[in-house]
Amino acid sequence: MFLTPEELADLTDYDVGQWSRQRRWLDRNGYPFELSAAGRPKVLRAYVEKRLGLTTAKAAAQTEPDFSRWERA
Repeated sequence: MFLTPEELADLTDYDVGQWSRQRRWLDRNGYPFELSAAGRPKVLRAYVEKRLGLTTAKAAAQTEPDFSRWERA
């Protein structure tokens, strides 16, 4: 659902635990985020994947219907 602390660090190039710097980077680069009770930024994985042009296997599988059931023998 959310990026892990390590994935967020990889995205922002700020180490795990540098939350204020990560939040600043996310703001400057237009990434929406929520804050945890501890002040850690929470970024939706689906948003990052969509923004970077990635699709999930489930979404890719839905792009074309399966007509194999309708084939005649």
